[in-house]
Amino acid sequence: MTTNRLSLQNSIRQWVDIDHWNHPFGVTLTLKQRVWIDNDRGRHGVTLTPEDGSRNLRHFLNVLKKQVYGSSSRRFGKQLPVIPVLEGGGTKRLHYHLVMDCPRDDLIEVFPSMVVQTWRKTVWGHDQTHITPCDKGWVSYITKLRDKPDFGSSIDWLNCHNPH
Repeated sequence: MTTNRLSLQNSIRQWVDIDHWNHPFGVTLTLKQRVWIDNDRGRHGVTLTPEDGSRNLRHFLNVLKKQVYGSSSRRFGKQLPVIPVLEGGGTKRLHYHLVMDCPRDDLIEVFPSMVVQTWRKTVWGHDQTHITPCDKGWVSYITKLRDKPDFGSSIDWLNCHNPH
């Protein structure tokens, strides 16, 4: 079992080659663990699931790519290069670690604030965020084996876009 996890980890680390990305950022986005919903039956709490987190991340990425690419995001199918990894659960707050590329040189200075502002406007986006330029060391960190009950499914493949 450990050999399979290490083999998968090594394969993913080789696949996530950010050497040719424009300006990669290491991003941590924390999720609210519960939100309150008002409907015709009153107010009730909804507890976060990994599926809710993935849908929230997809919405966040769609809004952010529209800010970065404008209407060409939809017209030409432009995507932001991103590798998202979900961690936590149990007693640890669910959160995402991502490698995310800023594909436009003119946005490098404002990209971190765009990410934070966009994330905080999502339903499940919590205030705790961290964004910094990164290198392969960040890729090694987010692909660590601890804090992931199932390493292979911790990568949010539905929201993953590796341009190579």
